[in-house]
Amino acid sequence: MKTPIHALAAAVLASVLLTACNPEPQDEVTGVRKTVEKLQQQYDELIAERGGDPVEWAASDLENLGDWEYRVETVRLTSEEDFAATLNEFGNDRWEVIWLERTPGGFMVIMKKPSISLLSKIPLSQLGRFIIDGSGDSQQ
Repeated sequence: MKTPIHALAAAVLASVLLTACNPEPQDEVTGVRKTVEKLQQQYDELIAERGGDPVEWAASDLENLGDWEYRVETVRLTSEEDFAATLNEFGNDRWEVIWLERTPGGFMVIMKKPSISLLSKIPLSQLGRFIIDGSGDSQQ
């Protein structure tokens, strides 16, 4: 029986293979590599926490749909270029600045990003197959 994890692994593998076959600039390749490593780390952590039960993992993952993560940082203003570079680093990690306020120590930056739900990356037509028949097979 295929689990949602198998579909996720297949999607990640396809992405990596496409990147390998169609080389992109080094920054994009590094970004893909970081994403794959992050997905693998999250998968390993979730499986360790859940004792390897894919149904429990899927239920936990689906709870992240529509949720937000928030982050508050104080950024010192040494120069406009450094400030912009720091904000770009946050953006590279998909943080969106929603509030910026001057403080005595620099700027308080409040950011948000959607919580990651790995199952949300699977097309609904494919995800439905797991829910309906539990196999994930494309053939009936």
